[in-house]
Amino acid sequence: MTPEKIGWIVTAVVVAGLAGLGWWLVKVGHWAKSLVFFGEVRSEMKKVTFPPRDEVVATTIVVIVASVIFAVYLWVADFLILRGYEGLFKALGS
Repeated sequence: MTPEKIGWIVTAVVVAGLAGLGWWLVKVGHWAKSLVFFGEVRSEMKKVTFPPRDEVVATTIVVIVASVIFAVYLWVADFLILRGYEGLFKALGS
């Protein structure tokens, strides 16, 4: 199956799912509530401010560096604990 056919199948499934959801909302009587909800979401999204690219890059670098530091720390701690248990077992003769 080609990627193009897979794309059309995924599109058809998504459209069918959305149509089914819309039918269900109308049948159950939540369509008006859904419209109000999405209207409120749209008005709230207009109030959202997104950080500039420089800030996102800087905080991403901080997260990556902190993750590496913690990973190395945990690796060293795990190694030392493992060696400690091995030494303890050798000393006790188990």
